[in-house]
Amino acid sequence: MDIRIFQKKDGGVVQLIDKEKIRDWPIEFPLKFVEDVRSKLKSYRDAKVEGEISKYLDDILTNLAIPKIKEAFEDATQDTIISILSSFEELSETNVGAIKPIQSLLENLTKNTNKSIVVSAQRILNNLVS
Repeated sequence: MDIRIFQKKDGGVVQLIDKEKIRDWPIEFPLKFVEDVRSKLKSYRDAKVEGEISKYLDDILTNLAIPKIKEAFEDATQDTIISILSSFEELSETNVGAIKPIQSLLENLTKNTNKSIVVSAQRILNNLVS
């Protein structure tokens, strides 16, 4: 199925894209998606649905987004890592909350031997604290 449906007690529904479809997205999009949906949770005015969606988003982060990013940081070429970090830096300038789940991965990159990677990772981390 392409969507995940959450039934609200007032009869309404919340539809979110299925996790399997998210696998095909560019590497930074799942982080954007999770943060965007989290920012709207209270608007659903249904504690049960908020909890179910929150668990679904946690699942996306822990079982899809973060492992995919970790794998890319470990296995990709340095040029690819720099490109990924460029996307994350742009995201950190507009939606710093989306970057928080990968803070520890970014901190690990500050120990990289490639100076460009270290500088990019540090700029993103600086956006997290500012």
